[in-house]
Amino acid sequence: MRGAVLKLKLLMVCLLLSAGIGCRQTPARITELTRANKASVLMFLAPDCPLSQSYTVTLNNLHSQFEHASVGFYGIVAGNDSSENELHEFVSRYGLNFPVLLDRDFALTNFFDATQTPEAFAVNSSARIFYKGAIDNWASGLGDHRQVITEYYLRDALSSFLEGKEVKTKHTQAVGCFIERKS
Repeated sequence: MRGAVLKLKLLMVCLLLSAGIGCRQTPARITELTRANKASVLMFLAPDCPLSQSYTVTLNNLHSQFEHASVGFYGIVAGNDSSENELHEFVSRYGLNFPVLLDRDFALTNFFDATQTPEAFAVNSSARIFYKGAIDNWASGLGDHRQVITEYYLRDALSSFLEGKEVKTKHTQAVGCFIERKS
């Protein structure tokens, strides 16, 4: 288990440093990343996924709500289908206020076994998952949306975790666009 946690931390640092810096040259940054946040949310997104686009306002609000509590938000875009220009356009168009990073080789996607966008993974500072799945219950199926949201899965999981309470809902089924892994 300890090896898997270290692997995740290294992968997160590599993604954060994806601007061409070799990850093997920066092992000291691993501890900087884990010390920086009490918790982190890795949100798998796809610029061309309508649900990823629709949830950008909610994600910005959650980031703003929990930023003061030392919760880091990171958008992850899997694969080679999106160029850096497309990624910047997505971030700019939807006004995302947290980093969105490319996972070209599916390293984080495979580590978390992420299958859809949007799909959230909330981890503690030791990189242990305490929540995974949907953001809330607004989207009950593709093209099927509720008028009123009644369950706020990610928000409630983060609140419980930060208050030192047990996270009641640890897993929900994400609804959205499938992440296509090319062989």
